[in-house]
Amino acid sequence: MGRLGPRARPRTRPRLPGPPLDREREVLDHEVDYLLSVYHTNVLGPEFLEHPEELPLNLHQAELPRYRGSNVFSHAIVNAREDDYWWYGTTLHVMAEDVDAGDVVDRNFVPITEEDTSRSLYERTTEASIELFEEALPLLVNREVDAHRTPQSEFDGPRYFYSKDSLDGEKEIPPERLADERVEDEVYDKIRALDFPPHEPAYTRVGGRKVHLTSGRYDDE
Repeated sequence: MGRLGPRARPRTRPRLPGPPLDREREVLDHEVDYLLSVYHTNVLGPEFLEHPEELPLNLHQAELPRYRGSNVFSHAIVNAREDDYWWYGTTLHVMAEDVDAGDVVDRNFVPITEEDTSRSLYERTTEASIELFEEALPLLVNREVDAHRTPQSEFDGPRYFYSKDSLDGEKEIPPERLADERVEDEVYDKIRALDFPPHEPAYTRVGGRKVHLTSGRYDDE
């Protein structure tokens, strides 16, 4: 399975909640070769990470080690222009006790465009994540994942970590900022980054009325 880098060919569903805590432990009642986490919202401790016969794996829809944590689709759009880095990754990695810090097994990439919203970037990345996992299946079946591990310390480039509350208080954009040509690109990128139906997008207030700032309609969501 070839390792895909940021020059990979472009590829093109909403986030589901994790199981209730009282069901999470059911996995410990079964013998498993691999433990696979996909958008699981709870941090798994040593009891879970040591349970599989082979490895605990996570499909993290962001490029590791560049982006750890939450709300990464939004932050990647905001960062793309300043960093001049117009690629977004998805990563299959080994889970460690430190969140999103385990060895990388493989990655896949999609471009970030100047028209992307966080929702459109999410949808293309989801397809790329499916492709990534399909390509990795032979490694799992043949128990060869361990041989494809790369420590995150071997990757170059900036690294970001964003908490679940990293977008709190970021959605209101004052009217005067919308009219300021000096920050036109910055405001445009922020509006796109916060555009993820059905969640509330960026907004401003005009005459005491809240006006949503989006690239499309939300009433079909």
